Amino acid sequence: MKKNIILVLLLCMGFTLANAQEVYNSSGKPGYHKKTHKKKGYDPDKLILGGGLNAGFGGGYINVGIAPIIGYRITDHFSAGIGVGYQYNRTPEYVDPQDPNKVSYIHSNIVYPSVWTRYFLYHNIFADAVFEYDILSQRGPGYDQYGNLGTRTFHVNVPCTLLGIGLRQPLGGRVCFFGEIMYDILQEQNSPYFGQPIFRFGIAAGF
Repeated sequence: MKKNIILVLLLCMGFTLANAQEVYNSSGKPGYHKKTHKKKGYDPDKLILGGGLNAGFGGGYINVGIAPIIGYRITDHFSAGIGVGYQYNRTPEYVDPQDPNKVSYIHSNIVYPSVWTRYFLYHNIFADAVFEYDILSQRGPGYDQYGNLGTRTFHVNVPCTLLGIGLRQPLGGRVCFFGEIMYDILQEQNSPYFGQPIFRFGIAAGF
């Protein structure tokens, strides 16, 4: 089964300073060398926007989702942010042994707010951590206490802590493609990541 979380991150704001200093070149003529101080506070060039999409179909199975993120590059190597995702899953469930062609489906809806951090270890190789709070709603066939077949609804909330490593591939400008493999270290029984690795791919600007 499946589920996911939400948290908020505050970033500071400030201003930028820059000045020019007169210097002399090798010919003895005065020139100007621009001396730029490090930007303090909020810098829009360090803003990260992105996310991922996924879709899978076949044999009655449907799996579609979207997961936008926003973040901030705190240092050249370290960034952090928040995200929220939505996943819909439809899985065929054969519940009638007398009629194998009669198919019922399990429908799952997962909303998963998250907080993430990312640190570049070497060039385009990074390690990251994501805390999700999966909110799962599932509807599908089930039997009541008297053995009658009907529809059952299941709701559960599950925390997930994902650790992983990934690779960034610049696409030009500030845009890049990234892929990563992660693992949920909490391994809650109802986690959508229970007992399996997670592969994620996406596109981001400023990452």
